[in-house]
Amino acid sequence: MATRKRATNSSQDDLFNPEVELLLPPRLAVDGKVLGSPVRQLAVPAHRVRCKLRPFAIRRVTGYEATLKSGETLKIISAKTATPLEADLILLVPGATEAVQIAEALELAEGRWVNVLPANIATLDRAERTVRLAAVSASWTDAVYLREGRAAETGEPARPGLRRPQIGALHAALAHATRSTDPATVVMPTGTGKTETMLALNAHQNFERLLVVVPTDALREQIAGKFETFGVLRQQQCLADAAAFPLVMRLSHIPTSPAEVDEIFDSANVVVTTMQIAGRADAPIQEQMAARASALFIDEAHHIGAPTWARFRGLFIDREPPLPIVQFTATPFREDGRRVDGEFIYTYPLKKAQTEGYFKPIRFEAVFGLDHADADLAIAEKLGEVLQDDLDAGLNHLAMARCQTIDRAKDLHQLYSAMFPEFRPVIVHSQQSIRERRANLAALRRFESRVIICVDMLGEGFDLPELKIAGLHDPHKSIAVTIQFVGRFTRQDPRLGDATVIANTGVDDIDRSLAKLYAEDADWNALVEALSTAKIDRQVRRAEMFKGFVGDLSDIPLQTLEPKMNAVVYRTSCDAWEPLRAEDLYNPGVYLGMKINPHQRVAIFVTRSEEQAGWTTAQHATNVIWDLHMMHWDPDRQLLYISSSAKGPYDRLAKAICGDTARRVEGEEVFRSLHGFNRLILRNLGLTHHQGRGVRYSMYMGVDVADGLDTAKSQSRIKNNVFATGFLDGVPASRGCSAKGKFWSISPVRDLTDWVEWCADIGRAVNDPGITTDGVFKSAMRPRQINERPTVPPVAIHWPESLLTQIEDRVEISFGDRAVPFAECDIELLDHERTGPLRFSVRSDVDVAEFEIVFAEGGARYPQRSGAKTTIKVGGKVKTLSESFGEDSPQIDFGDGSLLIYSHLYALPDGVAVAPYPSDQIEVWDWSRTNIRAEAQGPEKRADSVQRRVIDVLLADGEAYDLIFDDDGAGEIADVTLRVTEGLVQATLHHCKYSSADAPGARVKDLYEVCGQAQKSARWRDRPNRMFTHMLKREKLRLDKGQTSRFEQGTAAFLKKLKASWQDYRYEFDVRIVQPGLSRAAVTEEGLHLLAEVETYLLETRAMKLRIIGSA
Repeated sequence: MATRKRATNSSQDDLFNPEVELLLPPRLAVDGKVLGSPVRQLAVPAHRVRCKLRPFAIRRVTGYEATLKSGETLKIISAKTATPLEADLILLVPGATEAVQIAEALELAEGRWVNVLPANIATLDRAERTVRLAAVSASWTDAVYLREGRAAETGEPARPGLRRPQIGALHAALAHATRSTDPATVVMPTGTGKTETMLALNAHQNFERLLVVVPTDALREQIAGKFETFGVLRQQQCLADAAAFPLVMRLSHIPTSPAEVDEIFDSANVVVTTMQIAGRADAPIQEQMAARASALFIDEAHHIGAPTWARFRGLFIDREPPLPIVQFTATPFREDGRRVDGEFIYTYPLKKAQTEGYFKPIRFEAVFGLDHADADLAIAEKLGEVLQDDLDAGLNHLAMARCQTIDRAKDLHQLYSAMFPEFRPVIVHSQQSIRERRANLAALRRFESRVIICVDMLGEGFDLPELKIAGLHDPHKSIAVTIQFVGRFTRQDPRLGDATVIANTGVDDIDRSLAKLYAEDADWNALVEALSTAKIDRQVRRAEMFKGFVGDLSDIPLQTLEPKMNAVVYRTSCDAWEPLRAEDLYNPGVYLGMKINPHQRVAIFVTRSEEQAGWTTAQHATNVIWDLHMMHWDPDRQLLYISSSAKGPYDRLAKAICGDTARRVEGEEVFRSLHGFNRLILRNLGLTHHQGRGVRYSMYMGVDVADGLDTAKSQSRIKNNVFATGFLDGVPASRGCSAKGKFWSISPVRDLTDWVEWCADIGRAVNDPGITTDGVFKSAMRPRQINERPTVPPVAIHWPESLLTQIEDRVEISFGDRAVPFAECDIELLDHERTGPLRFSVRSDVDVAEFEIVFAEGGARYPQRSGAKTTIKVGGKVKTLSESFGEDSPQIDFGDGSLLIYSHLYALPDGVAVAPYPSDQIEVWDWSRTNIRAEAQGPEKRADSVQRRVIDVLLADGEAYDLIFDDDGAGEIADVTLRVTEGLVQATLHHCKYSSADAPGARVKDLYEVCGQAQKSARWRDRPNRMFTHMLKREKLRLDKGQTSRFEQGTAAFLKKLKASWQDYRYEFDVRIVQPGLSRAAVTEEGLHLLAEVETYLLETRAMKLRIIGSA
């Protein structure tokens, strides 16, 4: 069509004609469907123009007209018409009669051309389609310019072109194509131009029929749109003007025959489909797709994993000659945690993306929520706070709330709309009409809305730089996908600030998630900024440890190391160690490099070796073995510690780095390492002795260990190895040691500082000649099998350890048909008599079930004696509580310090005696205004109760406590106070008990129950995070019943914040027993011995101090 040009002058384009920016819709050369799948080819892509709109009227037709910079005339009308209009371009925008309405409607893609009509693909026969495809392909010859762009600099204008990672990836792909037919993998983080790299590679290689496979329908639409327009290649002057746009098919149906496959590939230059469609097609269909395609591109390759999809891709590899296969991904790890396969021909590091300005740092904000509702509220509050702060700082930011389901999105939209009406939250999901989705996205783009709630709709292919805040209401199941998702918020823009990601730590262990992030790309430690305001000792030491490392081991970040808590220890006599000499012990290619912290004297290196697979003689079938080696030298004690995943011993390594005089710590001195354990229990004992010319090995476990110790002493057998548990420095601990110099523990290792400190603790013991192994083993508790109960009063009963380590929400106890959360159940002794049946109860605030321990046939049973049939559900498994106790028994503590697990009684060593508790240390309070027979204040806050008196005293201390928590009831911890200072949490557990008589006295029965509660509560010292979660859970359960809060001072928000960063603190716990029925003047010897046993237990097991509060 000849362009109609018209003369213009200032009188025509005067100030009264509004200038607007219009988003003109694309003009299509080809449109239509083939076998139900859309096929399109652009003539002119959608683009923005600025022009002045002049009203026109021809007969009864009114509208606006403009002259574009190209010289083309444009007329815009609001309704269909048969009236001939003189214009190069005629655009129908239904219902839009004003310039502003026209601009808004075009943003919603509501305009269409009425005089520029595309050819319908359905009307073109196979030959005509083939001619068009060939013409497009021919136009790409030498049409791609691999030129690198450059930002504007002082005195130098910006130069258009490709980004550096795009140039690198393209050259790597082209080089790979010259030497290999293996699948190639390109790793480019989100935001570095991965899609344009695909477009340029396709045009440069002139693939006649490209098959592109993506994971989702949404991404199919986005990638197809990119291929249709060539993205930004043309505007960056990387594509010749003569290069035609390709015919692109969005394959949305599985072909039913090879003939249909032929029709598909004869109708498009680029076929974009999903893994589900390609992977589910029948074998003949897949084979024909592999036969007809010229190349295969796989986008977001970390989604690959299903065997059906893997088989489909294998057809392209097996073709002769093999088809070019290029996989593109933002992360080299699949959703199932495994590494993406294929040869990694190009990996662009995240750290480099940040250094070169493609990314900005990410701030991480952790919130804590016990359940969905609690977490949603916390995330929403934080998102609103961060968004407002950013806006107040002059940053034009937008926020996204992400969830997994449409129903969740609708609920969240209501929540955000109620909380932040000023931000006008919008929602986007797949069940909306196209018009509604576009309207909501347009409101976001125009900044009329500041918050969008989506169901992954914006996760792939949506690019809006102002989106800088992400609230993850439902975190991605895969950290790999999280990397990609979060990457969309980190795009560099000088007008914008840093990105913020908000997630709930109450559901997912964020520390663990960040560790996985580190593992998937070594450079995320430079990109992800985990926010923590507390300047705590542990973080400082950890930072110093990692910061101090130097060396050439770059592929494995130190933060990802998960070493085992073990070491072989060597005595040394050198003035300095030389860890770099370790390389001399290995063949070339095995030793991969070393990191050294010279100040901490810690060295780490990795070796990689191959060995012949044991199941074949084929030379190429080898197992690749990676081994981690850690070394720490203590010059003060002249000890070298070596921990390695390779088999020991490591004598050659020790001599190489510390000289020939290095020798292993061996024999009896290794058992010194068990010194310092309180309540030491030997779990396993290995003995060796010579028998003739051979050596015999004997292993003792459980109650047999005591016999093993006696045998070792009487028959001169040699202790070979020991594994023991107990309490060390106020926490449960385990340690194993072997006469050959190896030490180990099942304690978790959070990072290298843990391992170094553990080594130092062992070094102190093995270097102390004053420690005798006889003394160590004499201090151990000796287990024995019993067939009847001991004649000692029981003090406390504890839940089985396996239940205490479960997430509370996974455990539920049912009394008949009534299910009760584990957090609201308790286990209690029914009496404290010296004789008679050992009976205990499991109860809630409403129900009680009674059980008895029955000893028989060398074991123990736990029959239920009364109450509704009681069952326990852990996860999805349901058992009777009697059956569950038989498999994992509760523990009973007795007044003499012994403990019973199943039918095994562990007694304190002979000769261990505890002095009575000094009666003058019993604190005397005034109880004149208190009913000492009323224990709990209850939800109604009873003013004359013992508990209320204690709380009033605590509140009177003013600002002494940050938090005072009333935890009375079944499942209680205690009444808890917390005082938080820099790096330290001081927790006090108050156990209140009523008097059984009106006047104080010497009644021992008034002490037994409260003493048992004190011993039971010691376990919370091991897991402060569990204690905080338990408190928050119990607060929520009480509020759900419409009752008063458990917080007497402080708030749930304060406790949630503390829970979110619990690992950043040290903890000190102490216990107070409050029994107004105890008279200091009248207390008996038995009562004082009981208090002394409790005090000793608390000190020896958890280093917790005890205070007793009573009456005069």
